Amino acid sequence: MHYIRSFLRLPPDLDVKPTVRQHFKRNFLVNMMDGAFWLLAESFVSVNTILPVFASTLTDSAILIGLVPALINAGWFLPQLFMAGYVHRLKRKLPFALTMAAVERIPYFVFPLAAYLLHWIPVTTAIWLFMLVVAWRGFASGFVALPWQVVLADVIPGPVRSRFFGIGRTIGRTLAVGGSAISGLILSKIAYPDNFALSFLIGLVFMWVSFFFFSRTVEPESADSEEIQEENAVKTPLLDLASFKRIWQGDHNFRRYVISRIFFQLGSMAVGFYAVYGIQHFNLADQQAAVFSGLLFAGGMAGFLVWGVVGDRFGARNILLASDLMQTVVLIMVLVSPTVWVYNLIFLVFGFAQSGYMIGEMLMGMGLGPESERSLYLGLVRTIPGLFVLIAPLIGGAIVEAVNYTVMFLVALGLGLVGVGMLLGVKIQSAGSAE
Repeated sequence: MHYIRSFLRLPPDLDVKPTVRQHFKRNFLVNMMDGAFWLLAESFVSVNTILPVFASTLTDSAILIGLVPALINAGWFLPQLFMAGYVHRLKRKLPFALTMAAVERIPYFVFPLAAYLLHWIPVTTAIWLFMLVVAWRGFASGFVALPWQVVLADVIPGPVRSRFFGIGRTIGRTLAVGGSAISGLILSKIAYPDNFALSFLIGLVFMWVSFFFFSRTVEPESADSEEIQEENAVKTPLLDLASFKRIWQGDHNFRRYVISRIFFQLGSMAVGFYAVYGIQHFNLADQQAAVFSGLLFAGGMAGFLVWGVVGDRFGARNILLASDLMQTVVLIMVLVSPTVWVYNLIFLVFGFAQSGYMIGEMLMGMGLGPESERSLYLGLVRTIPGLFVLIAPLIGGAIVEAVNYTVMFLVALGLGLVGVGMLLGVKIQSAGSAE
């Protein structure tokens, strides 16, 4: 009990705003539960497993299947550069973040509807409706991403962020393992397409539980005076190209980090095909997607627990480096797995690696550049690699259709290793932080 109480308190010598310290326990808990229920919802509508497999029931096109995670992941990254100036001008970020979080969740009303309508509408209509909603979900997440990250950075001080992400994601992944088991039963026991419709509907409910917790956040007042805030609002254009150019040209360490992420994102072209390839290669039933999801979340649960405990001491770059290396190991496992039992291990390892990537990449983004320019740095570091998040799976799908999966996995492995090499040259200031 004493450990839990100390876990929810800031170190007394930590220099933070009084309002941050005052509301730290509340903000820690509600944002932790926001993330946990988001992950539980994802276990029923998984971007990397269930959604691509659902897409594969509608089309044989590897490009369209690869586009599902591409649109969602690229959508998270791409809008942030264009949001940076606007978010930087806002006196309070939370109201805008809540509005965008609601918009982000609207597509989850359409996913179950699109699946259920397969009883009456042509498959070609369903696939385009589905892809449109996937794009909406992806790009809406990009609009909420920047204000959400700035709010989190404001209410969760840097020295305890690894703890926050680690414990929150561990709880979420634990819930998600149970969710994946339920989703697997639904997909196996209920006839298609009602099985997918019900799984998506349950995910919708938990998405809005997540929103409720996020809405309970207490945003601290800005340390700047109203005069300074108004001056910044006037001086900062919505698309601050001059500042972006200054940062890109003047901050060599930042530039190297972004380039490393570009190569690694290109290497991630294979991610959206892991589940589809496994099901096709080993001739498995569609409900195996839920098994893959469960293993993915179980690996993530263990990963978030480990990275959360060691992260504040290990450092953001080292977490990211370790996770990048593990994801290259995953690609090797995909290429050599002789049986479905070995292939199952891929999702455990990938889940563990992905958890480190999420924590390391989030902390690196929040720690790059001075606090006064956080929105600008975050906008750049998310959007530039995000262009390649969208392109990579399209390249991967094209390689699969032109040659085969093996060649695509090998290309992805090579690009990922280049990204790892670039990341080795990125400097860090101290454990748990990044330059």
